[in-house]
Amino acid sequence: EHRSDGENSSEADLALNVVPSEKSGRDINRTRRKHQAHEETLAKDEGNSFGSDEEQEEARLLEEASGAKSHAQHHAQEDHAKMSRKDAATNLVTCMVGASVLSLPRMVANNGWVLGPAMVVLAGAVSYHACMLVDRALEAIAVAHGTHPRNIGDVVQECFGQSGRRVVLILTGVFQISKCGVYFVVIGTNLNYIAGWVSQRVWAVTGAVLCMRLIFVRDITVISRWSVIGVVASICYLFTITAGGFHAAGRPGEHGSARWPDSYSDILADFAVMVYAYSPADVLPVMKHDMKEPQQLRWALRISFLAVTVIYVGLGCVAFLGWGEDVAGNILLSMCERPGCPGSVPETETPGQKWMLGYLLACAVVSNLMVTAPVVLYCVFRVLEAEHSHLLSNAVVNGSLRVVAVMGALMVALFMPYFTEVLAVISTGLLTILQVFVPVAVTFGLSRQGAVAFGPAECLLGLLGF
Repeated sequence: EHRSDGENSSEADLALNVVPSEKSGRDINRTRRKHQAHEETLAKDEGNSFGSDEEQEEARLLEEASGAKSHAQHHAQEDHAKMSRKDAATNLVTCMVGASVLSLPRMVANNGWVLGPAMVVLAGAVSYHACMLVDRALEAIAVAHGTHPRNIGDVVQECFGQSGRRVVLILTGVFQISKCGVYFVVIGTNLNYIAGWVSQRVWAVTGAVLCMRLIFVRDITVISRWSVIGVVASICYLFTITAGGFHAAGRPGEHGSARWPDSYSDILADFAVMVYAYSPADVLPVMKHDMKEPQQLRWALRISFLAVTVIYVGLGCVAFLGWGEDVAGNILLSMCERPGCPGSVPETETPGQKWMLGYLLACAVVSNLMVTAPVVLYCVFRVLEAEHSHLLSNAVVNGSLRVVAVMGALMVALFMPYFTEVLAVISTGLLTILQVFVPVAVTFGLSRQGAVAFGPAECLLGLLGF
Protein backbone atom coordinates (compact mmCIF):
# COMPACT_ATOMS: atom_id res chain seq x y z
CA GLU A 1 0.00 0.00 0.00
CA HIS A 2 2.92 2.23 0.88
CA ARG A 3 4.62 1.48 -2.41
CA SER A 4 1.47 2.03 -4.46
CA ASP A 5 1.10 5.48 -2.98
CA GLY A 6 4.78 6.26 -2.81
CA GLU A 7 4.69 9.56 -4.55
CA ASN A 8 1.76 10.84 -2.57
CA SER A 9 3.29 9.52 0.64
CA SER A 10 6.56 11.29 -0.10
CA GLU A 11 4.70 14.55 -0.56
CA ALA A 12 2.81 13.96 2.65
CA ASP A 13 6.07 13.04 4.44
CA LEU A 14 7.68 16.23 3.32
CA ALA A 15 4.67 18.20 4.41
CA LEU A 16 4.41 16.49 7.81
CA ASN A 17 8.18 15.87 8.33
CA VAL A 18 7.61 12.30 9.58
CA VAL A 19 9.24 8.94 8.71
CA PRO A 20 7.02 6.76 6.56
CA SER A 21 5.78 3.47 7.96
CA GLU A 22 2.88 1.21 7.25
CA LYS A 23 0.82 2.80 9.97
CA SER A 24 1.87 6.29 9.16
CA GLY A 25 1.16 5.61 5.49
CA ARG A 26 -2.38 4.67 6.33
CA ASP A 27 -2.73 7.82 8.45
CA ILE A 28 -1.31 9.92 5.68
CA ASN A 29 -3.71 8.41 3.13
CA ARG A 30 -6.57 9.01 5.52
CA THR A 31 -5.45 12.61 6.00
CA ARG A 32 -5.08 13.06 2.27
CA ARG A 33 -8.58 11.75 1.64
CA LYS A 34 -10.00 14.06 4.31
CA HIS A 35 -8.11 16.97 2.80
CA GLN A 36 -9.44 16.16 -0.67
CA ALA A 37 -12.93 15.78 0.70
CA HIS A 38 -12.59 19.11 2.47
CA GLU A 39 -11.41 20.78 -0.74
CA GLU A 40 -14.29 19.23 -2.66
CA THR A 41 -16.70 20.53 -0.05
CA LEU A 42 -15.22 24.01 -0.26
CA ALA A 43 -15.40 23.89 -4.06
CA LYS A 44 -18.99 22.72 -3.88
CA ASP A 45 -19.87 25.47 -1.41
CA GLU A 46 -18.14 28.01 -3.62
CA GLY A 47 -20.07 26.71 -6.62
CA ASN A 48 -23.31 26.87 -4.67
CA SER A 49 -22.46 30.38 -3.57
CA PHE A 50 -21.70 31.38 -7.15
CA GLY A 51 -24.91 29.76 -8.33
CA SER A 52 -26.79 31.61 -5.62
CA ASP A 53 -25.32 34.92 -6.83
CA GLU A 54 -26.33 34.08 -10.38
CA GLU A 55 -29.84 33.24 -9.25
CA GLN A 56 -30.03 36.41 -7.18
CA GLU A 57 -28.84 38.49 -10.12
CA GLU A 58 -31.37 36.81 -12.37
CA ALA A 59 -34.11 37.34 -9.81
CA ARG A 60 -33.12 40.99 -9.48
CA LEU A 61 -33.26 41.50 -13.23
CA LEU A 62 -36.64 39.79 -13.39
CA GLU A 63 -37.88 41.95 -10.54
CA GLU A 64 -36.68 45.10 -12.26
CA ALA A 65 -38.30 44.03 -15.51
CA SER A 66 -41.50 43.21 -13.67
CA GLY A 67 -41.37 46.55 -11.85
CA ALA A 68 -40.78 48.40 -15.10
CA LYS A 69 -43.66 46.54 -16.67
CA SER A 70 -45.92 47.35 -13.73
CA HIS A 71 -44.82 50.99 -13.88
CA ALA A 72 -45.53 51.09 -17.60
CA GLN A 73 -48.90 49.43 -17.04
CA HIS A 74 -49.70 52.00 -14.35
CA HIS A 75 -48.91 54.87 -16.70
CA ALA A 76 -50.84 53.15 -19.49
CA GLN A 77 -53.86 52.90 -17.19
CA GLU A 78 -53.49 56.57 -16.25
CA ASP A 79 -53.25 57.56 -19.92
CA HIS A 80 -56.27 55.41 -20.71
CA ALA A 81 -58.22 57.22 -17.97
CA LYS A 82 -57.45 60.62 -19.53
CA MET A 83 -59.46 62.45 -22.17
CA SER A 84 -58.60 62.77 -25.81
CA ARG A 85 -59.15 66.13 -27.50
CA LYS A 86 -62.36 64.75 -29.01
CA ASP A 87 -63.63 63.82 -25.54
CA ALA A 88 -62.76 67.32 -24.32
CA ALA A 89 -64.67 68.91 -27.21
CA THR A 90 -67.79 66.81 -26.60
CA ASN A 91 -67.64 67.57 -22.87
CA LEU A 92 -67.38 71.29 -23.60
CA VAL A 93 -70.33 71.18 -26.00
CA THR A 94 -72.34 69.25 -23.41
CA CYS A 95 -71.51 71.80 -20.71
CA MET A 96 -72.39 74.79 -22.89
CA VAL A 97 -75.52 73.56 -24.66
CA GLY A 98 -77.45 72.96 -21.49
CA ALA A 99 -80.22 74.82 -19.76
CA SER A 100 -79.45 78.30 -21.06
CA VAL A 101 -80.13 77.43 -24.70
CA LEU A 102 -83.84 77.46 -23.85
CA SER A 103 -83.65 81.14 -22.84
CA LEU A 104 -81.73 82.46 -25.87
CA PRO A 105 -84.79 82.96 -28.13
CA ARG A 106 -86.27 85.27 -25.47
CA MET A 107 -82.98 87.21 -25.23
CA VAL A 108 -82.86 87.64 -29.02
CA ALA A 109 -86.50 88.74 -29.09
CA ASN A 110 -85.79 91.36 -26.40
CA ASN A 111 -83.13 92.99 -28.57
CA GLY A 112 -84.47 92.70 -32.12
CA TRP A 113 -82.98 91.50 -35.37
CA VAL A 114 -80.03 93.89 -35.42
CA LEU A 115 -78.69 93.50 -31.89
CA GLY A 116 -80.05 90.07 -30.91
CA PRO A 117 -77.98 87.74 -33.15
CA ALA A 118 -74.97 90.07 -32.94
CA MET A 119 -75.07 89.92 -29.16
CA VAL A 120 -75.12 86.12 -29.25
CA VAL A 121 -71.98 86.09 -31.41
CA LEU A 122 -70.30 88.74 -29.24
CA ALA A 123 -71.13 86.78 -26.09
CA GLY A 124 -69.47 83.74 -27.64
CA ALA A 125 -66.39 85.80 -28.52
CA VAL A 126 -66.16 87.20 -24.99
CA SER A 127 -66.47 83.78 -23.39
CA TYR A 128 -63.97 82.28 -25.84
CA HIS A 129 -61.39 84.97 -25.13
CA ALA A 130 -61.83 84.48 -21.37
CA CYS A 131 -61.30 80.74 -21.86
CA MET A 132 -58.15 81.39 -23.88
CA LEU A 133 -56.84 83.59 -21.07
CA VAL A 134 -57.41 80.75 -18.61
CA ASP A 135 -55.69 78.28 -20.92
CA ARG A 136 -52.75 80.65 -21.38
CA ALA A 137 -52.41 81.03 -17.62
CA LEU A 138 -52.52 77.27 -17.13
CA GLU A 139 -49.74 76.82 -19.69
CA ALA A 140 -47.62 79.52 -18.04
CA ILE A 141 -47.91 77.83 -14.64
CA ALA A 142 -47.12 74.45 -16.21
CA VAL A 143 -43.95 75.84 -17.78
CA ALA A 144 -42.89 77.43 -14.49
CA HIS A 145 -43.55 74.43 -12.27
CA GLY A 146 -43.38 71.47 -14.64
CA THR A 147 -46.94 70.28 -14.08
CA HIS A 148 -50.40 71.50 -15.06
CA PRO A 149 -52.51 73.05 -12.28
CA ARG A 150 -55.36 70.94 -10.96
CA ASN A 151 -57.77 73.86 -10.58
CA ILE A 152 -58.08 77.60 -11.06
CA GLY A 153 -57.05 78.09 -7.44
CA ASP A 154 -53.50 77.00 -8.25
CA VAL A 155 -53.28 79.77 -10.84
CA VAL A 156 -54.82 82.41 -8.58
CA GLN A 157 -52.42 81.47 -5.77
CA GLU A 158 -49.48 82.18 -8.06
CA CYS A 159 -50.69 85.77 -8.44
CA PHE A 160 -52.67 86.62 -5.31
CA GLY A 161 -51.58 84.17 -2.64
CA GLN A 162 -53.43 81.65 -0.51
CA SER A 163 -56.29 83.99 0.41
CA GLY A 164 -57.13 84.67 -3.23
CA ARG A 165 -56.98 80.96 -3.94
CA ARG A 166 -59.42 80.15 -1.16
CA VAL A 167 -61.94 82.81 -2.22
CA VAL A 168 -61.90 81.78 -5.88
CA LEU A 169 -62.26 78.07 -5.09
CA ILE A 170 -65.25 78.75 -2.83
CA LEU A 171 -66.94 80.95 -5.44
CA THR A 172 -66.23 78.39 -8.18
CA GLY A 173 -67.78 75.60 -6.12
CA VAL A 174 -70.86 77.71 -5.37
CA PHE A 175 -71.16 78.70 -9.04
CA GLN A 176 -70.91 75.12 -10.30
CA ILE A 177 -73.36 73.75 -7.74
CA SER A 178 -75.75 76.61 -8.59
CA LYS A 179 -75.45 75.69 -12.28
CA CYS A 180 -76.54 72.17 -11.38
CA GLY A 181 -79.44 73.69 -9.44
CA VAL A 182 -80.51 75.43 -12.66
CA TYR A 183 -80.23 72.09 -14.45
CA PHE A 184 -82.58 70.48 -11.93
CA VAL A 185 -85.04 73.37 -12.35
CA VAL A 186 -85.05 72.77 -16.10
CA ILE A 187 -85.31 68.99 -15.69
CA GLY A 188 -88.37 69.53 -13.49
CA THR A 189 -89.95 71.91 -16.02
CA ASN A 190 -89.38 69.58 -18.95
CA LEU A 191 -90.59 66.45 -17.17
CA ASN A 192 -93.65 68.41 -16.07
CA TYR A 193 -94.28 69.22 -19.75
CA ILE A 194 -94.19 65.50 -20.51
CA ALA A 195 -96.24 64.43 -17.49
CA GLY A 196 -98.13 67.39 -16.09
CA TRP A 197 -99.89 65.49 -13.32
CA VAL A 198 -96.67 65.63 -11.25
CA SER A 199 -95.39 68.99 -9.99
CA GLN A 200 -92.14 70.55 -11.21
CA ARG A 201 -90.54 70.24 -7.77
CA VAL A 202 -91.24 66.53 -7.55
CA TRP A 203 -89.78 66.08 -11.03
CA ALA A 204 -86.71 68.11 -9.99
CA VAL A 205 -86.13 65.69 -7.10
CA THR A 206 -86.60 62.79 -9.51
CA GLY A 207 -84.01 64.26 -11.85
CA ALA A 208 -81.50 64.60 -9.01
CA VAL A 209 -82.03 60.96 -8.05
CA LEU A 210 -81.55 59.83 -11.65
CA CYS A 211 -78.30 61.82 -11.89
CA MET A 212 -76.94 60.22 -8.75
CA ARG A 213 -75.47 57.14 -10.43
CA LEU A 214 -73.18 59.07 -12.77
CA ILE A 215 -72.20 61.47 -9.99
CA PHE A 216 -70.37 58.62 -8.24
CA VAL A 217 -68.31 57.82 -11.36
CA ARG A 218 -64.69 58.98 -10.90
CA ASP A 219 -63.37 58.07 -14.37
CA ILE A 220 -63.74 61.02 -16.73
CA THR A 221 -63.51 58.74 -19.76
CA VAL A 222 -66.71 56.99 -18.66
CA ILE A 223 -68.48 60.32 -18.23
CA SER A 224 -67.09 61.44 -21.59
CA ARG A 225 -68.69 58.46 -23.30
CA TRP A 226 -72.03 59.50 -21.84
CA SER A 227 -71.45 63.11 -22.89
CA VAL A 228 -71.99 62.06 -26.51
CA ILE A 229 -75.65 62.19 -25.51
CA GLY A 230 -75.18 65.93 -25.08
CA VAL A 231 -73.94 66.30 -28.66
CA VAL A 232 -76.89 64.28 -29.98
CA ALA A 233 -79.23 66.37 -27.81
CA SER A 234 -77.76 69.56 -29.31
CA ILE A 235 -78.67 68.32 -32.78
CA CYS A 236 -82.14 67.50 -31.48
CA TYR A 237 -82.43 71.04 -30.06
CA LEU A 238 -81.57 72.46 -33.45
CA PHE A 239 -84.11 70.26 -35.21
CA THR A 240 -87.04 70.70 -32.81
CA ILE A 241 -86.71 74.45 -32.25
CA THR A 242 -86.14 75.11 -35.95
CA ALA A 243 -89.14 72.99 -36.92
CA GLY A 244 -91.21 74.61 -34.18
CA GLY A 245 -90.20 78.09 -35.30
CA PHE A 246 -91.21 77.45 -38.90
CA HIS A 247 -94.46 75.88 -37.72
CA ALA A 248 -95.22 78.95 -35.61
CA ALA A 249 -94.28 81.25 -38.50
CA GLY A 250 -96.89 79.55 -40.67
CA ARG A 251 -99.70 80.48 -38.29
CA PRO A 252 -101.53 83.82 -38.57
CA GLY A 253 -100.51 86.48 -36.10
CA GLU A 254 -97.62 88.72 -35.14
CA HIS A 255 -94.15 87.35 -35.81
CA GLY A 256 -90.65 88.61 -35.17
CA SER A 257 -90.14 91.86 -37.05
CA ALA A 258 -88.61 94.29 -34.54
CA ARG A 259 -85.15 95.47 -35.54
CA TRP A 260 -84.22 97.23 -32.32
CA PRO A 261 -85.11 96.67 -28.66
CA ASP A 262 -88.05 98.54 -27.18
CA SER A 263 -85.94 99.39 -24.14
CA TYR A 264 -82.19 99.42 -23.56
CA SER A 265 -82.42 99.14 -19.78
CA ASP A 266 -82.08 95.35 -19.76
CA ILE A 267 -79.55 94.97 -22.55
CA LEU A 268 -76.61 94.26 -20.22
CA ALA A 269 -78.62 91.74 -18.20
CA ASP A 270 -79.63 90.00 -21.44
CA PHE A 271 -76.01 89.99 -22.57
CA ALA A 272 -74.94 88.43 -19.27
CA VAL A 273 -77.43 85.60 -19.80
CA MET A 274 -76.02 85.11 -23.31
CA VAL A 275 -72.48 84.89 -21.93
CA TYR A 276 -73.73 82.40 -19.35
CA ALA A 277 -74.98 80.26 -22.25
CA TYR A 278 -71.30 79.55 -23.04
CA SER A 279 -69.17 80.02 -19.89
CA PRO A 280 -67.06 76.85 -19.57
CA ALA A 281 -64.01 78.66 -18.10
CA ASP A 282 -64.59 77.27 -14.61
CA VAL A 283 -64.17 73.64 -15.77
CA LEU A 284 -61.09 74.20 -17.98
CA PRO A 285 -58.35 73.60 -15.36
CA VAL A 286 -59.70 70.17 -14.43
CA MET A 287 -60.29 69.25 -18.07
CA LYS A 288 -56.80 70.32 -19.13
CA HIS A 289 -55.19 68.42 -16.27
CA ASP A 290 -57.11 65.26 -17.20
CA MET A 291 -56.29 65.34 -20.94
CA LYS A 292 -53.80 63.01 -22.60
CA GLU A 293 -52.42 65.99 -24.51
CA PRO A 294 -53.19 69.13 -22.47
CA GLN A 295 -51.94 71.43 -25.23
CA GLN A 296 -54.86 70.21 -27.38
CA LEU A 297 -57.37 72.00 -25.17
CA ARG A 298 -57.19 75.03 -27.48
CA TRP A 299 -58.28 72.87 -30.41
CA ALA A 300 -61.21 71.56 -28.35
CA LEU A 301 -62.16 75.13 -27.41
CA ARG A 302 -62.13 76.32 -31.02
CA ILE A 303 -64.24 73.43 -32.27
CA SER A 304 -66.75 73.53 -29.43
CA PHE A 305 -67.23 77.32 -29.50
CA LEU A 306 -67.67 77.34 -33.27
CA ALA A 307 -70.30 74.59 -33.12
CA VAL A 308 -72.18 76.11 -30.18
CA THR A 309 -72.19 79.63 -31.64
CA VAL A 310 -73.71 78.36 -34.90
CA ILE A 311 -76.36 76.44 -32.95
CA TYR A 312 -77.22 79.42 -30.73
CA VAL A 313 -77.50 81.96 -33.54
CA GLY A 314 -79.61 79.58 -35.61
CA LEU A 315 -81.96 78.73 -32.75
CA GLY A 316 -82.36 82.33 -31.63
CA CYS A 317 -83.15 83.63 -35.11
CA VAL A 318 -85.57 80.87 -36.09
CA ALA A 319 -87.43 81.10 -32.78
CA PHE A 320 -87.74 84.88 -33.03
CA LEU A 321 -88.92 84.55 -36.61
CA GLY A 322 -91.63 82.09 -35.60
CA TRP A 323 -92.90 83.32 -32.23
CA GLY A 324 -91.79 86.95 -32.31
CA GLU A 325 -92.37 88.91 -29.11
CA ASP A 326 -94.59 86.14 -27.77
CA VAL A 327 -91.72 83.67 -27.29
CA ALA A 328 -91.55 82.42 -23.71
CA GLY A 329 -88.55 82.76 -21.40
CA ASN A 330 -88.28 78.98 -21.72
CA ILE A 331 -88.79 78.14 -25.39
CA LEU A 332 -90.42 74.84 -24.45
CA LEU A 333 -93.41 76.73 -23.02
CA SER A 334 -94.05 78.22 -26.48
CA MET A 335 -94.60 74.79 -28.04
CA CYS A 336 -98.34 74.60 -27.52
CA GLU A 337 -101.40 75.67 -29.42
CA ARG A 338 -102.98 78.96 -28.45
CA PRO A 339 -103.48 80.45 -25.93
CA GLY A 340 -100.29 78.74 -24.67
CA CYS A 341 -98.83 76.00 -22.52
CA PRO A 342 -99.90 75.17 -18.96
CA GLY A 343 -98.26 77.58 -16.56
CA SER A 344 -97.94 80.36 -19.13
CA VAL A 345 -101.65 81.22 -19.43
CA PRO A 346 -104.09 82.50 -16.78
CA GLU A 347 -105.83 79.84 -14.71
CA THR A 348 -109.17 80.98 -16.10
CA GLU A 349 -108.14 79.92 -19.61
CA THR A 350 -107.73 76.42 -20.96
CA PRO A 351 -104.15 75.72 -22.12
CA GLY A 352 -103.58 74.74 -25.70
CA GLN A 353 -102.59 71.28 -26.87
CA LYS A 354 -98.91 70.46 -26.52
CA TRP A 355 -96.88 69.86 -29.67
CA MET A 356 -95.16 66.61 -30.44
CA LEU A 357 -92.04 68.66 -31.14
CA GLY A 358 -92.28 69.91 -27.57
CA TYR A 359 -92.27 66.37 -26.20
CA LEU A 360 -89.22 65.57 -28.30
CA LEU A 361 -87.42 68.72 -27.15
CA ALA A 362 -88.26 67.98 -23.51
CA CYS A 363 -86.79 64.47 -23.81
CA ALA A 364 -83.63 65.88 -25.41
CA VAL A 365 -83.22 68.50 -22.69
CA VAL A 366 -83.64 65.99 -19.87
CA SER A 367 -81.21 63.54 -21.51
CA ASN A 368 -78.62 66.27 -22.02
CA LEU A 369 -78.80 67.66 -18.49
CA MET A 370 -78.60 64.17 -16.98
CA VAL A 371 -75.04 63.96 -18.32
CA THR A 372 -74.17 67.66 -18.05
CA ALA A 373 -74.65 67.77 -14.27
CA PRO A 374 -72.18 64.89 -13.66
CA VAL A 375 -69.54 66.60 -15.84
CA VAL A 376 -69.83 69.84 -13.83
CA LEU A 377 -69.91 68.05 -10.48
CA TYR A 378 -66.93 65.92 -11.51
CA CYS A 379 -64.94 69.15 -11.66
CA VAL A 380 -66.23 70.16 -8.21
CA PHE A 381 -65.19 66.84 -6.68
CA ARG A 382 -61.79 66.84 -8.35
CA VAL A 383 -61.03 70.22 -6.80
CA LEU A 384 -62.18 69.09 -3.36
CA GLU A 385 -60.18 65.87 -3.57
CA ALA A 386 -57.06 67.80 -4.58
CA GLU A 387 -57.53 70.17 -1.64
CA HIS A 388 -58.38 67.48 0.93
CA SER A 389 -56.43 64.28 0.34
CA HIS A 390 -58.32 62.30 3.00
CA LEU A 391 -61.34 62.31 0.67
CA LEU A 392 -59.45 59.87 -1.57
CA SER A 393 -58.69 57.46 1.26
CA ASN A 394 -62.12 57.49 2.91
CA ALA A 395 -64.84 56.22 0.59
CA VAL A 396 -67.63 56.95 3.08
CA VAL A 397 -66.68 60.60 3.48
CA ASN A 398 -66.16 60.94 -0.28
CA GLY A 399 -69.55 59.45 -1.07
CA SER A 400 -71.26 61.57 1.58
CA LEU A 401 -69.70 64.70 0.11
CA ARG A 402 -71.06 63.86 -3.33
CA VAL A 403 -74.55 63.37 -1.95
CA VAL A 404 -74.35 66.67 -0.04
CA ALA A 405 -73.28 68.51 -3.21
CA VAL A 406 -76.25 67.12 -5.14
CA MET A 407 -78.58 68.02 -2.29
CA GLY A 408 -77.20 71.57 -2.29
CA ALA A 409 -77.95 71.89 -6.00
CA LEU A 410 -81.39 70.43 -5.40
CA MET A 411 -82.11 73.06 -2.72
CA VAL A 412 -81.50 75.76 -5.34
CA ALA A 413 -84.02 74.03 -7.60
CA LEU A 414 -86.64 73.65 -4.87
CA PHE A 415 -86.46 77.10 -3.31
CA MET A 416 -85.84 79.08 -6.52
CA PRO A 417 -87.98 77.18 -9.03
CA TYR A 418 -88.21 79.94 -11.64
CA PHE A 419 -85.86 79.34 -14.52
CA THR A 420 -85.32 82.84 -15.87
CA GLU A 421 -84.94 84.42 -12.42
CA VAL A 422 -82.38 81.86 -11.24
CA LEU A 423 -80.47 82.24 -14.48
CA ALA A 424 -80.38 86.04 -14.17
CA VAL A 425 -79.12 85.93 -10.57
CA ILE A 426 -76.28 83.52 -11.37
CA SER A 427 -75.29 85.12 -14.67
CA THR A 428 -75.11 88.69 -13.33
CA GLY A 429 -73.36 87.75 -10.09
CA LEU A 430 -71.04 84.78 -9.94
CA LEU A 431 -70.59 84.49 -13.70
CA THR A 432 -69.15 87.99 -14.08
CA ILE A 433 -66.62 87.36 -11.32
CA LEU A 434 -65.48 83.90 -12.41
CA GLN A 435 -65.82 84.11 -16.19
CA VAL A 436 -64.54 87.67 -16.70
CA PHE A 437 -62.76 89.21 -13.72
CA VAL A 438 -60.76 86.15 -12.63
CA PRO A 439 -59.28 85.41 -16.10
CA VAL A 440 -58.41 89.09 -16.59
CA ALA A 441 -56.93 89.46 -13.09
CA VAL A 442 -54.86 86.29 -13.42
CA THR A 443 -53.55 87.41 -16.81
CA PHE A 444 -52.61 90.79 -15.36
CA GLY A 445 -50.84 89.15 -12.41
CA LEU A 446 -48.85 86.79 -14.63
CA SER A 447 -47.99 89.62 -17.02
CA ARG A 448 -46.26 91.44 -14.16
CA GLN A 449 -44.10 88.35 -13.75
CA GLY A 450 -43.32 88.34 -17.47
CA ALA A 451 -45.12 85.03 -18.04
CA VAL A 452 -47.88 86.27 -20.41
CA ALA A 453 -48.87 89.43 -22.25
CA PHE A 454 -51.62 91.83 -21.16
CA GLY A 455 -53.02 94.02 -23.92
CA PRO A 456 -56.00 96.16 -24.99
CA ALA A 457 -58.28 93.13 -25.47
CA GLU A 458 -57.82 92.15 -21.84
CA CYS A 459 -58.48 95.74 -20.70
CA LEU A 460 -61.67 95.84 -22.77
CA LEU A 461 -62.82 92.51 -21.34
CA GLY A 462 -62.27 93.80 -17.81
CA LEU A 463 -64.23 96.99 -18.53
CA LEU A 464 -67.05 94.91 -20.00
CA GLY A 465 -67.30 93.03 -16.72
CA PHE A 466 -68.01 96.29 -14.91
